Amino acid sequence: MRDKSLGIFLVVLFGISGITVLMLAWVQPMPASERILTTIIGSIGLFVALVRALRLKSLHAGADAEQVSVEVEVKDKP
Repeated sequence: MRDKSLGIFLVVLFGISGITVLMLAWVQPMPASERILTTIIGSIGLFVALVRALRLKSLHAGADAEQVSVEVEVKDKP
């Protein structure tokens, strides 16, 4: 099984960065050309976060992994 902590960190990083860039682009007064470029960059950050989040949800343990039923027996302590 792969470690998903780096993937989760990147999703959070790109998501927060994209939201921050979009907020600053629309709150700050600036020319339309700069606002369009900044909006595109912020949207790309959110898109990358969305794609990585969807990939994290769809990853499986492995191609050859299968579910196995397990029986558990509990012994009484004296």
